[in-house]
Amino acid sequence: MEHESPIPFNSPFTGELHPITDAPDEAFAQKMTGDGFFVYPEENTVYAPCDSEVTFVFDTRHAIGLTAADGTEYLLHIGIDTVRLQGKGFTVFAESGQHVKKGDRLLTFDKKLICEKATSDACICLFPELPEHWEVRLCAGPRIAAGEEAVRIIPPSSPSPQSHIFYAPCTGMLHPLSEAPDPFYSHKSTGDGFFIYPSESILYAPCDGSVFFIFEEKNAIGMHTTDGLEYMLQVGIGTDVLNGKGFTFYVKDGQTVRKGDRLLSFDDAYIKANAQSNACFCIFTDLPPENVIHLKHQGFIQTGQEAVWF
Repeated sequence: MEHESPIPFNSPFTGELHPITDAPDEAFAQKMTGDGFFVYPEENTVYAPCDSEVTFVFDTRHAIGLTAADGTEYLLHIGIDTVRLQGKGFTVFAESGQHVKKGDRLLTFDKKLICEKATSDACICLFPELPEHWEVRLCAGPRIAAGEEAVRIIPPSSPSPQSHIFYAPCTGMLHPLSEAPDPFYSHKSTGDGFFIYPSESILYAPCDGSVFFIFEEKNAIGMHTTDGLEYMLQVGIGTDVLNGKGFTFYVKDGQTVRKGDRLLSFDDAYIKANAQSNACFCIFTDLPPENVIHLKHQGFIQTGQEAVWF
């Protein structure tokens, strides 16, 4: 395996993508068997993530070892403690020495049986022979489809992609922008970002910076980080027609703010009753196209917790 630049790698699974350090098993989470990633599956089929040669198939059929065309060795392991099933619930469509193409079906599994009889149905992709100091970094998620790029295998000379870590401006349920309940936002017409269905009715500054513009409709605020990154915080969809009713601002144009400063509050019940949605958005309006927003996790988040990185 001789590479000087990051190696993109696709997901063999469809479902919810996670770093290996979150695996529901200590041996995998501590990378005792190698770095990698895992997916909580939504489908029961495993596909070849790239053109590869099958190097071995476990007798218990719960795992397959492969070598990609570029020499990258990887292991696909279905579930935690599934070796105890002794092959029951698994059907393998490949054999040792076989060459497979990206998208070829490798195996299927009985998800219900695994959930009943094993510790977890987590589908794991491991890279057991990575050179020292190489690491696997997620570049998608949280939901991913088989065949989509999931991670990049990074040599030690590559700079960390986490040049920015951004924090939640409110408490609630965190989602990627692609799941926004309006195509204007989900198609990222004004930029990439994230949104939160709020459980509290206050927005706080997600980082140090300044206010550069308060929208006339009082439903959104333009912000700058200390290093000049531009972003917008917006409360709700269709809230511009409320003409400021239900919103209270605690800052003004040009004001410097610190992370955690109160920016605005809103009448959540009024917004739900009179607008399309109460989803609160954070949109980065001037990111270069090579900068991709990655959620730190998905689900409940509290104000000030790490929300995304890019």
